[in-house]
Amino acid sequence: MLDYIITLLVGIVAGGLGSILGVGGGVVMLPVSEHLLGLNTPMAVGTTLFAVMFTAMTGALAHYRQGNVQINNALLLAAGGLLGVFFGSHIFNLYLSKNTVWLSLLLGFLFLTMAYRMGKEAFNNEQPEITGQQSKYSALVLMLLGVIIGILTGVAGLGGGFLMVPAMIWLTGATPFQAVGTTLLAMFPTAAVGAFTKLSQGYVDLPVALLMGVGTIIGTQIGARTLHLINQRLFRIIFTILLCYLAINYLYTGVSGL
Repeated sequence: MLDYIITLLVGIVAGGLGSILGVGGGVVMLPVSEHLLGLNTPMAVGTTLFAVMFTAMTGALAHYRQGNVQINNALLLAAGGLLGVFFGSHIFNLYLSKNTVWLSLLLGFLFLTMAYRMGKEAFNNEQPEITGQQSKYSALVLMLLGVIIGILTGVAGLGGGFLMVPAMIWLTGATPFQAVGTTLLAMFPTAAVGAFTKLSQGYVDLPVALLMGVGTIIGTQIGARTLHLINQRLFRIIFTILLCYLAINYLYTGVSGL
């Protein structure tokens, strides 16, 4: 019973984070699935991705209602993402699912990259320039970015919002809120394809994924409605510390297994 409560609460927290920061919530759900719920790393990756699908869907809907979604740009990202997620899922199934050492090292590197990016913005008060104008080459670049994000999604079960949100601001002149909403919409079809691919490969604990998914539905609605009330700098500092801890943990696990 306690596991069910923890799973639901994790989904709520992850959904709130996803809606606020434009990430899928996998940074919370993945380590909890592995370390608290006892799933092995490949199963945790697949289960997390299945739940991320719910985060992206409900978060995008909440932001769309507030006018924070750029439909055309979301479609460009999603088109690239669908192509990338097929490659990423096959790489995961053929290689990484059978070699958890390299999977742990990859996850550690990704968490470290997220920590660096978020910490740089928080401690230096750095914000991407908002020009209000779309880059001349942004359509092609957005599709290529979508391919890269799709590969990461298929391999690591993370939605890639930590890359997409700043890229959206830089390439399209979007506001931070628009970047978050557009990213979540683009993330949904990519996550859905990746999730059902991993389900067919046997890497999803469906009861856990569905319960976390229900939690994310609740959390994304809360996050979208409280977005304007949150001290973003303090929030990012705290989250940076969490990401550093996760990065060190996964890197240590990977290095220890070499």
